[in-house]
Amino acid sequence: MVIVRPIDDGEGGGAPDAGADADSGDEDADVPSIIPGDDCNFECLGDCAPFRPAGFTFPFLAWIGPNDGTAPACPDAAPVEQYTWYADLVIPPKPCGPCSCRPSTGACTLPSTITAHAAPCTPPEGTIATPTNPPAGWDGACTAEGAIPADLSCGPGVPCVQSVTFGPLGVEDETCMAVDASNSTTVPPPVPSFSQLARICEGSAFGACESDEHCIPAEQDGFRHCVERLGIHACPAEDYIDRVIVYEAFEDHRTCSPCTCGAPEGSSCSAWITLYEDAACSADTFKASASSTKPTCLDINPEGQGIAAKAATAPTYHAGVCEASGGELSGDVALVGPRTLCCRP
Repeated sequence: MVIVRPIDDGEGGGAPDAGADADSGDEDADVPSIIPGDDCNFECLGDCAPFRPAGFTFPFLAWIGPNDGTAPACPDAAPVEQYTWYADLVIPPKPCGPCSCRPSTGACTLPSTITAHAAPCTPPEGTIATPTNPPAGWDGACTAEGAIPADLSCGPGVPCVQSVTFGPLGVEDETCMAVDASNSTTVPPPVPSFSQLARICEGSAFGACESDEHCIPAEQDGFRHCVERLGIHACPAEDYIDRVIVYEAFEDHRTCSPCTCGAPEGSSCSAWITLYEDAACSADTFKASASSTKPTCLDINPEGQGIAAKAATAPTYHAGVCEASGGELSGDVALVGPRTLCCRP
């Protein structure tokens, strides 16, 4: 490489007179003499780094160290920060669950059937039945619908009202609320992070080196001469031999399956049902506790009494339990944009 610096003759113009220079005898070290046929190679003011290996970039300055906010800025000799890459991904566990279920909730409906039988509890199959059903959608208010008169006979000497069977209460809209314990804390869960950082800086240095070397800014302040290549590769056998695999970013594809609850078990509804001998529900005759688990049979004593009206308390829902599922971890953390840094030792 030939580098020629112009010589100022003090007149703002062309080259000085050769004879005048010869007569003056002035030996100015800052003005190199130019000998025809010679290369004017000036000493590199940075470092002479080996030529780039095949497939890699030209050398640059790189700082590689902890990703804790202490990484230095690019030095003045290489002020252009081209990239920031990362290494050594730390992946803390992702919390999933545990899943649980709150006690079940639901709604109750009163029995839709109330039946008198011409036999004590439990009446055998074929026993004459006399319905005294409440109105549809019964809310428990006093009702005289389906009244049975006193001394109603279902055969010679066979009173129709010897026992009364209340159908089971209905259970509706049952559900359990799922609880995901991983969402119960106000502290954000830890996320993956890189523990190492690589700062890539570029600049220029004046001067020339041997034909198989580059003149680049000198190594300083922990910055090293490195080359890089997209992807993961081996480093050359000499010169740039220290390998560091860095990445542009990461993508966290881990997810937790949602917490869910199965069908409630062990829940029930109950209510008190009262039979009256008058239509105004003022003189109660019999009172029984009915539930949703099975029909309730009540013997009438003395037999043959009439059922003029009926009323019920608001039904009570008794919570059950649900089996929890979900909260399973799936997916992984993917590294994005791998690059191979090879640095001088």
